[in-house]
Amino acid sequence: MRGQANLPALAIALLVVTTTTGLAVVIADGAFASAERSAGERATATAVADRLLAPDSPLTDRANVLNASRLTAANVEGVVPSGAAVRVAVDGRPVYERGNPTGPTARRLAIVAERQAVTLVPPLEFESVTLPRRSPRATVDIDPSADVRTVRANDRVVLHDPDGVVGSHEVNLSRYETTKLRFEGEASEGEVAVTYYPRRTTKARLEVTVGA
Repeated sequence: MRGQANLPALAIALLVVTTTTGLAVVIADGAFASAERSAGERATATAVADRLLAPDSPLTDRANVLNASRLTAANVEGVVPSGAAVRVAVDGRPVYERGNPTGPTARRLAIVAERQAVTLVPPLEFESVTLPRRSPRATVDIDPSADVRTVRANDRVVLHDPDGVVGSHEVNLSRYETTKLRFEGEASEGEVAVTYYPRRTTKARLEVTVGA
């Protein structure tokens, strides 16, 4: 009689043990699945960040140097995986966002390069203008009232017209040396303007977040 009385209690105990074991297995499976998903998302974020900073990336001038003019959603679109929720930001400023990514974030230090226009108006009775290095080109604007027949970049003739050089002209410059633009002829103050485009670089942080 006592053994029969203990049977219901034993059955209940077995049920509790079985249920607890099942819940533990379910929880463990969920944890493993979550860990695998997180690891996959982290690997994706890392791969995208590295790809965006690669030498052949549509965003870079060279490895780890982002060109400010190329930081567009269209350029990022060609690099990020299709269908995934992704956010790409530079120093906290979103460049590209698809979906609502809340997964892992890969962070990389980079340099952002930006060219700025600087215009010089030479003083009265000038003969030459010296430009700094790392400006790939210059824009020379010469008023029709001036009498400039030749413009040299160091020893190289870049503009010449025996009747007078007038208007706006693009001049290619060396990136590796200081350039002196020499104007042969006559020009008064305000009749010639030279615009060059030096590059300014700043450190930045690239962030790539993926996962829904």
